[in-house]
Amino acid sequence: MDKFLSFAVNIAEQAGKKLLPYFNKTDVSLRGGSLKTTYDFLADALIKQGIEKTFPAHSYLTEETGLVDKRSDYLWIIDPLDGTGNFVNRNPFFAVSVALWFKEKPIVAVMEAPYLQERFIALNNQGAWSINLKSKVKAKAQVSAIAKLDSSYILFCEGGEKDKRRVSDVFSLLYPQTREMRKIGSAVIECAWVGTGRADAYWTIKTNLWDIGAGALFVKEAGGKLLHFNGEPFRWSDFILGKQYDIIFTNGKIKLPKIKF
Repeated sequence: MDKFLSFAVNIAEQAGKKLLPYFNKTDVSLRGGSLKTTYDFLADALIKQGIEKTFPAHSYLTEETGLVDKRSDYLWIIDPLDGTGNFVNRNPFFAVSVALWFKEKPIVAVMEAPYLQERFIALNNQGAWSINLKSKVKAKAQVSAIAKLDSSYILFCEGGEKDKRRVSDVFSLLYPQTREMRKIGSAVIECAWVGTGRADAYWTIKTNLWDIGAGALFVKEAGGKLLHFNGEPFRWSDFILGKQYDIIFTNGKIKLPKIKF
């Protein structure tokens, strides 16, 4: 496990350093919509080269490349630049996501937020941690203790859902019952916020596996729960390649109403 974690940390850090010099230098006219920028592909190439060199027999799935199937039990799931819209819009909430799944279950997760100077890591059945890269302080990640929905701070994202009416329907159902609801614009950071107790839940519609491949393990190892919109628990076997997911990440304490689509 150590060699996988070491690689994931190193490659996520390299990708973050690759992206940082371009932040605040993007063309904001590119904002909006589903973006794939030069910067996504730069980080993607760096990470793919690292996998091919270090673990040439492993399969990998990235947002920019898709699936490279080596018929391996090991699958790297990568989002080289999560929060591309934020990055282009000169918003610092963007991150690199690196996860390793073994036999269709996540075992290693690393999420790197280079501008925020934070790293979030998780190991299957061993826990989750946040690391302040400036102070070098490492802290055990733990979901919040908030149990009342009307006291909760909830995050959301429309994911791949193009129908804004469906998104607004969910928002309208949940928002009046919460203390506050916000959108950060990066699934990686939104998952990290739930796992570190900075938010109590995060819901997203039609999201892809690369968006949450690392975040799912991080939230789980921090004591949280993954739920379907109907309230049923998400199992690892529910994550199927090529599928999009309506999913809620929670602290496991607040009770959310069932969302019907």
